[in-house]
Amino acid sequence: MLFALGGALAALAERSTTTKPPQPVERVEEVAFRRDGKLEELTGRLVIEASDGGVVLQNDEGIQWTIEGSNIVSRQQLDKPFTPITSEALAERLVAEMPGGFRIHQTPHYVVCYNTSREYAQWTSSLLERLYKAFTNYWQHQGFELHEPEFPLAVMVFADRALYNAASRDDLPGGTGGIIGFYSLRSNRVNMFDLTGTEAVRGPGSRRGSTREINQMLSQPAAVPLVATIVHEATHQIAFNCGLQTRFADIPLWLCEGMAVYFEAPDLASTRGWRGIGRVNYPRLETFQQNLDHWQSSGQLAGMLANDDRFRDPRRAVDAYADAWALNYYLIKYQPDKYTAYLKMLAAKPPFAEDSPQTRLEEFRAHFGELGQLQGDFLKQMSQAE
Repeated sequence: MLFALGGALAALAERSTTTKPPQPVERVEEVAFRRDGKLEELTGRLVIEASDGGVVLQNDEGIQWTIEGSNIVSRQQLDKPFTPITSEALAERLVAEMPGGFRIHQTPHYVVCYNTSREYAQWTSSLLERLYKAFTNYWQHQGFELHEPEFPLAVMVFADRALYNAASRDDLPGGTGGIIGFYSLRSNRVNMFDLTGTEAVRGPGSRRGSTREINQMLSQPAAVPLVATIVHEATHQIAFNCGLQTRFADIPLWLCEGMAVYFEAPDLASTRGWRGIGRVNYPRLETFQQNLDHWQSSGQLAGMLANDDRFRDPRRAVDAYADAWALNYYLIKYQPDKYTAYLKMLAAKPPFAEDSPQTRLEEFRAHFGELGQLQGDFLKQMSQAE
């Protein structure tokens, strides 16, 4: 998940004075502003307003735009309600936005815009719909009241990494690096590229994106982290659109990322690459168990709960994600009612309000008790997991 706010957005969050969560009926605002010396206009609903007049505006497909107060030329409320875009209208917009050669594949929840093969788009959308059904059914069974997405879920599938990199610059100005797909909190879209173009899983002589090539890909061990990434990022998109989490709320990354890892475990025995939830994520488990010595410090759990530093450090991120998966797996399996109650508390948090490390720890203790006893049982259970 692309979780960094960015300089302008973070600064606006610090100055914010008013938040306006989505309401059943809201009026559309029109904002004229200058960007790079040019006058531009945006319409949408107001998400947040800062004391200096800066705003975050959300358009009808869910994209959130940050506009600094010093750049705003005019604002006016229009005499019409905010109405989310339809899937059909979003499909037309995405095709118009992209270069020639892009097409659309629609499903009940997704609008997949692609310039690879139709077979690959169909395989991707089928995987995503299976995940959506499993995810929502699971949390509703746990007593969490979810809702249908307000906006159609947009997924961009590019034929190769070069196109993917070029289209991702607004969200990742420094380039995508080794990231093969991501969910953007800003755009509310998942961006990815056709995995059958990845050399590690490409079969000689196969037509790129064909059914044969997809099956060939799924038979390769190298496909495990690739399919896992698709499921992981799509899990973020579902969670932020069905009421489980709020975009740009201060949700601890151990919870946000660990839950996505919990859902990501692929099943290469399945022709769809993923079968269901709750399976042991063996690559993450192996990493966690290899690092058990780090958990001998009583402050290890508190540090992960209190801040997100390890997740933002590329040198420590792999271990942090393994630890987050292990903690989520443990809490979901052994303390499911407390975990659901904790999720409901986090779901009620407003966007752009930052909690202190102490607040994070207090909220966790209020739901799960003292850390020392919990860490002892957590390490006991997860060191024996297999």
